[in-house]
Amino acid sequence: MIARLTAYLGREKAHLIRSYLRWMAAASILQGAAFGVSVLVLRDLLDGSTAGAARWLAALGGLSIAYWLADYRGIRRGFDMAIELLTTLDQRIGDHIATLPLGWFTPANTSRLGQVLSTGVMDMLALPARQLTPLIRAAVTPATLLVVLVCVDPRLAAIAAGCMAAMGAVYWLSGRVGRRTDEAVDAAISESSDRIVEFAHAQPVLRTMDRAGAGRSLVEAALAEQHSRERRQLWWVIPPLLAGGVVMQIAFLAILTGLLSLATRAVDPATVITLVAVLPVANRLIAPLGDVANYAVGIRMARGEIDAIDGILAAEPLPEPAHPRVPEEPRIDVDRLVFGYGTGRTVIDEVSFEVPAGSLTAIVGPSGSGKSTLIRLLARFYDPAGGAVRIGGIDLRDMDGRTLHSLLAPAFQDSYLFSGTVEENVRIARPSASQADLDRAAELARLDDALADLPRGWATPVGEGGARLSGGQRQRVALARALLKEAPILLLDEATGSLDAENQSAVSETITGLKGRRTIVVIAHQLTTITAADRILFVEEGHIAESGTHAGLLAAGGRYAEHWRLLTTAASWRLTRE
Repeated sequence: MIARLTAYLGREKAHLIRSYLRWMAAASILQGAAFGVSVLVLRDLLDGSTAGAARWLAALGGLSIAYWLADYRGIRRGFDMAIELLTTLDQRIGDHIATLPLGWFTPANTSRLGQVLSTGVMDMLALPARQLTPLIRAAVTPATLLVVLVCVDPRLAAIAAGCMAAMGAVYWLSGRVGRRTDEAVDAAISESSDRIVEFAHAQPVLRTMDRAGAGRSLVEAALAEQHSRERRQLWWVIPPLLAGGVVMQIAFLAILTGLLSLATRAVDPATVITLVAVLPVANRLIAPLGDVANYAVGIRMARGEIDAIDGILAAEPLPEPAHPRVPEEPRIDVDRLVFGYGTGRTVIDEVSFEVPAGSLTAIVGPSGSGKSTLIRLLARFYDPAGGAVRIGGIDLRDMDGRTLHSLLAPAFQDSYLFSGTVEENVRIARPSASQADLDRAAELARLDDALADLPRGWATPVGEGGARLSGGQRQRVALARALLKEAPILLLDEATGSLDAENQSAVSETITGLKGRRTIVVIAHQLTTITAADRILFVEEGHIAESGTHAGLLAAGGRYAEHWRLLTTAASWRLTRE
């Protein structure tokens, strides 16, 4: 663990943890030495040598003061290290996630990231005071006292060393078993938590379908598995801990027995006096080791938090080019693109097409055909397994992130709204935008109608993730944000999916009106957007099955023509009275 904490701090700050360890080790050694000197004080008092006792008492006072100073410096260094560790981890995680591909930010990963930042990193602040410092004291102080015993009576030191070794073996075994059971219980708790959240989110559907108890079986199964693993954890962890307590009592009894045995067989009165003097500090050899198990549990839990932090830091970032290039025109070329999500199934297979600068390209096709994956590859959410995406003839991988993102303005179905006002969520695309620019973007995205209905207009808080807005309002905010950015390439994934028919038509007119001024790629089901496209790509099972203009594809009578027939039929559905 120390090596991992040192790696977090880096070379420039690693001296903090080394200084902390040195001071705490020094304090523990001084404490052990003080206990040893107290034996000599008591020995001389029992022997009637007050002058010798006074000398040793002075030494004890000096050691006590030195221990206090070293302990104080060690605790201060521990807090300095913890605060620096907290700051460094926050910065490292923040810097690292800024380099990760956008596709990494799935609900599972963002949930894990939130847990790490809210609890895992904060737990590092308490690690020195609650776990490391007591653990160092519990290990180093008895070891120092053992060295003193070697000087006092090697036979008694040998008995104590054997007892300490037996206790160490029991706690080592307890730690090994505890780590395995902790991992199993953590996995079960995570699964049951996911099932409970899923069950809560599914309540509107389950209740409206009169199936309120239908999802309960999955929750009950997850909770039963958690209960089973926790019981198994108790059976595996408690016996070693109880055994540790028993071994501690046996060890203390063994030391006392050894003391009495050596004292009764000693012929030299000075030896008897020395052994009796050892008796008051004999407990300091064993009692601290009994606390090691408690501290070890905290260390084990902290190791789990560190594993979670390492898991995030181990996520592979998108590689940045050593010599980034900047395209001169917003033309998109897709060349034999191949991509899968690591499941062994190819989602995009040998896809090639061109999007001329200033044109409107519509991607259509059945659900699950790979449309959203394809448009996310254009934004470099992921790097392809094969082929390339180029803008202005330059591979996306040959651009740095800042250059690429300056070229793109995306508005996807799951576009995130951060906790702030409507204006703050839109203005983030272009902080220098004037109020007239904001109003124009709102008008184009038909957000102006929604603003009129919101209680505070532009100043209305949207809540975390846009929870205070309707689906249609969130979508219009995301679209207004994309339009305000005025990037040369506009990527839209179902940009009008949550809008009513009137606003769908109006936004569709906005999109088609941008032809010639922006390069637009849109996943569309809106009929007017499709018919206005310069080129239509019909995607099916990860391939471009057909490509061409609306009129040309209809005349071909292929899969697009069938898809169009289904769209127009659905659009003409009406409720009538029989």
